[in-house]
This record gives sequence, C-alpha cells and structure tokens, in this order.
Amino acid sequence: MTTPPTTPPPAPKVPKPEGLILVKGQPQQGDGKAVFGIWPDGYIRQITAAEYTLWGNPPIDHWIPGTADGDAQFNQLFAYDKALRG
Repeated sequence: MTTPPTTPPPAPKVPKPEGLILVKGQPQQGDGKAVFGIWPDGYIRQITAAEYTLWGNPPIDHWIPGTADGDAQFNQLFAYDKALRG
C-alpha cells in the first residue's frame, strides 16, 4: 500500500475569459473587495473570489476613482449585480 501525498496537488489554472474587463472600486466603496467583470457582450456581474483565484489573480483593468462620480459608478455596478442575483 502506498502512502498518500502530504501536499495537495496544485490548483488548476484557468485563463481569464477573453475580452473580460475587471473593474474594482476603492477601499471605501462597498466592502472594498468587490471586483466586477464586464464581458464584451455587455454582461456585467460581480466576480467571485474563487473565480478570481482560479484565473491566477489577474491585474485589475480599471479602477473606479474614489470621487462622488466614482461612488456613483460603483453603486450602479453593485445595484446591477444585485438585480441579476435577485
């Protein structure tokens, strides 16, 4: 009988979907951790931590500014995502 390995196998790496734009707000916006994805066809939703990790923690493409306009942008993305999730 063989001894099972003591270290888990490496997690699979999946490439970030092509054309996906990652958008993140400032620490004071929402919980400070939310990352939204905008697909080429216009679909927008919040990215889960598991997806982000699976994609290898890719760099953020667009940072929402910490201004009143930026807060409005973040709130719109958050409300859109919330409406999709019901």
